[in-house]
Amino acid sequence: MTSKHNEEAVLCRLVRLFRQSPLLYLSDSNIWSYRGDEQLKLALVDIVSDHQNFIDRAETILVAEQLVLPRTFYPLAFTGWHDVDLGFLLPKLITDLEQRKNALIGLRDRADEVVGRKGSGDDRAAELVREVIASVEGHLEVLRQEENRQKNKPAVVAP
Repeated sequence: MTSKHNEEAVLCRLVRLFRQSPLLYLSDSNIWSYRGDEQLKLALVDIVSDHQNFIDRAETILVAEQLVLPRTFYPLAFTGWHDVDLGFLLPKLITDLEQRKNALIGLRDRADEVVGRKGSGDDRAAELVREVIASVEGHLEVLRQEENRQKNKPAVVAP
């Protein structure tokens, strides 16, 4: 596989990993969630913003290289998440993001295979993937802290 094809494959996979994520689905679909826990909602908004930034940067490189942008879609299973309680979804979001991180590590390794070869354009893709992995690790930490906060939050009893 040529360097340009490798770069395209890595960047397209990166775009798909985030465009097809439950976090972006929650944002794009404007799903209603129960009142309360604004701190969790704000944390999710910040994470989604970062993920959209990763997508934009990867797509910018693809366009600059005159490569094809990947087509993406959300899995049908996400449509059952209407009227959700974000506290209920939080463990699912953490598990999903951990799986995406593992996929990103594979992408990093793939991009690093050709970095430094003469004429390789993969340096940008590999650098972006490494940055994304570091950011996702931070996102996972934030979500785990939110999960712990949720567990330690006193139950609200109706009068």
